[in-house]
Amino acid sequence: MNQTIKVGILGMGRAGLGMHAREIAEYPDRFELVAIADHDPSRLENLSGVPDQAKRYTSCEELIDDPAVELVSIALRHPDHVPCAIRALEAGKYVNIDKPIAVNYEEALKLEACARRHPGKLFARQNRRFEGPFQKARQLISTGVLGNITLIKLHRACGYCRRNDWMTMTEFAGGLLTNWGPHVIDQALQLIGSPVVDMWADVRSVISIGDGDDQIKLLLRGKNGIVADLEISGTNAKPGREMEIWGERGTLVYDPKVGAIEMRFVDPECKFKPLKPHRENPPMEYGNFDEKLTFIEQRVEIPFIPMSEIWKYIYESVRNGKPFPIRLEEAVEVVRLCDEAFRLSGFKPRASEA
Repeated sequence: MNQTIKVGILGMGRAGLGMHAREIAEYPDRFELVAIADHDPSRLENLSGVPDQAKRYTSCEELIDDPAVELVSIALRHPDHVPCAIRALEAGKYVNIDKPIAVNYEEALKLEACARRHPGKLFARQNRRFEGPFQKARQLISTGVLGNITLIKLHRACGYCRRNDWMTMTEFAGGLLTNWGPHVIDQALQLIGSPVVDMWADVRSVISIGDGDDQIKLLLRGKNGIVADLEISGTNAKPGREMEIWGERGTLVYDPKVGAIEMRFVDPECKFKPLKPHRENPPMEYGNFDEKLTFIEQRVEIPFIPMSEIWKYIYESVRNGKPFPIRLEEAVEVVRLCDEAFRLSGFKPRASEA
C-alpha cells in the first residue's frame, strides 16, 4: 500500500517553491507533490523540483477541491493563510500553515475554533523550533549545569536591508514582527516554559521601503520570573550573538560566526558556601574574598538539523497518529503576543516612499 501523503502547495513564491516543495522532495518515500497553485501563471511552469505530472492551478479553491490532494501546504501572503486553511479543513484536508498562522489574535481564535472541529488536521509551521542551536541549547539547559535560568536573549538580524517586497507592506500584514517574530517568540516561550505575565515592546519602521516594521525590541516576563530579551532587526549592519542564556551557575552563548555553543559555568562539584556579606572595607580586589569558584569552559558542536525536519513530524502524525510537537494553542499564543507588541508599542505604519 502506498503510504505517501499527497501534497498540494498554495503559493509558489520563495516559501512555496524554495522551502515547502524543496523540503518535501527530501522525503520521496513519505510525500508526493501532486498539485501546485499560484495566481500568477508564470510561476507554475519550468519549476525545478516540481514534478511534471503535478497539476497546476491558478486558484486556491481548485487545488483544495482536488480529490487527489490529501494535505494542503499554505505558503501564501499572510492575509490568505486563515481563509484558505479554514476552507481546506472544512474540505476534509490536512493543512500545513506557514507562519504567521494568522494576522491577528481574533483571526487566530477563529482558526483555532475550526481546527478543534477537525482535530489532528492542522499543523503550524513553527519550523525554527527544530533548529540545531535551539535544540542543543534546550538539551544543555535540561542537564542543570546552568542552574535555574534567569534571563534569555534571542537576537535575529536580517542584515541591513532596505527591503521593498510585499512582506514590508502592512496592507499584507508585512513587517519583521509577522515574519521573524513568530519564530523568535515561539523559541522564547519554549525556553521560558511558563505563561507570559508582563511584556514591553518597541516596534518601529526605520529603513524599510514599505510601511511595515523592521526593528523590534521585546521584553517578556514569565510567571516563573524568567525574562526574555528579544531583538529582531533589518537595520543591524553588524549582527552578533543570536542566543544568550543566563543561569544562577553560568552562561550559554551561541554566535553563528563561531558556529558552536560556548558555555562557562561553575563546576557542579563546587557547592556554594553559606556566607554572609561583610560590613567592613573589603580587600582592594573585586568580588568574593571568602570563596574561590572553579569554572568549566565548554564548547559544544551544533548538530545539523535540516529545516525539513518538521515534515517528519507531520508524517508521523498523519500516518501513525503521533502527537505533533507544536500544539495549536502555542502558535495562537505567539499571535496574541505579536498583537500585544503592536499595541504596547503604539506602532503606526510609516508612509512608504513613492
